[in-house]
Amino acid sequence: MSRAALRPFLRLKVCLLKYLESESELRKALIALLSRREYSRAEIEHKYSNRCDAKLLAAVLDDFHEAGYQSDQRCAGMIVRSKAQQGYGKMRVLQDARRRGVSDDLIEDALREEAIDWFENARRVYRSKFGMPLKDYDRKSYEKRMRFMLSRGFSFEEIKFATEFTDEEC
Repeated sequence: MSRAALRPFLRLKVCLLKYLESESELRKALIALLSRREYSRAEIEHKYSNRCDAKLLAAVLDDFHEAGYQSDQRCAGMIVRSKAQQGYGKMRVLQDARRRGVSDDLIEDALREEAIDWFENARRVYRSKFGMPLKDYDRKSYEKRMRFMLSRGFSFEEIKFATEFTDEEC
């Protein structure tokens, strides 16, 4: 794509990243942001740290928290639900939530509240990716499957449960 074709998009990006001087501009920007999905306080602080005054941002975020517009607890629940539905394991969910700045206590509360069966989740992901079990023991294929499941954040026990098929299931 040529530079001339990209020009309208480049101007749009510059407009979106302008410095927010007033409280009303910051409130509008945060409402627009939070209307799309849940964000943790740390994510918002990181995203807007260079675009507005830190004291103003903290004050507006406190107001938003008190009004219920922003909640780290809701954000933790959203992360747990979405990552589990996407086929990730508990360890990956914990890692993603920590990366987004959600406290460990809120993550654990959300995990208990959602009551996800991680063993069945691992079995579902394994079957959708690999289908049938290995008939013959092939070390290379076995290691490939293990690496995939580990990268998804499942524990060894969950992976073992997922790889064990009964004759009725095949």
